[in-house]
Amino acid sequence: MRSNRMQWRNLIGPAIGLVILAIIIGAYVRALSPLHSVRRQAIAIARKTADVDQVSNFYWDKEDNAYLTVQGTTSKNQPVYVLIRQKTGKVRVTPQRSGISRSTAVAQAQAKFAPRKILNVGMRWRAKKFVWDVGYITKSGKLGYVTYDFKTGSQVNAINNL
Repeated sequence: MRSNRMQWRNLIGPAIGLVILAIIIGAYVRALSPLHSVRRQAIAIARKTADVDQVSNFYWDKEDNAYLTVQGTTSKNQPVYVLIRQKTGKVRVTPQRSGISRSTAVAQAQAKFAPRKILNVGMRWRAKKFVWDVGYITKSGKLGYVTYDFKTGSQVNAINNL
């Protein structure tokens, strides 16, 4: 009788651990649900309006007016960015080769501002042109934000030490 009680006691701890783990995983999946939903919608719009066949990346820029960007290749094998204004659904398409890449914008931000960490990168429409926004944390722990013109790669705006 005593050994049965010991076996049950030995199982209670791991069982409670598994229940807690399941709750944490469930909360994590639920928290990501809006992102996955928005991503699915943006990809559907990119497929319909710009004939995007293969998707390679998705960006969600929430600065000012939120923009969704789908990076992909059309059925005619043309690499494009499809920019969607979240509020209105307005779609703009640009060839990837007509400007700098995400990685170039990040490299420029790292070279000029030497951030501790890059927080986010997104594309949006600003002043009638495509731009890359790079958010980062400075070495002193403050927030920084820089915007680069997609076509030229030149810096459009920067905000430091927020």
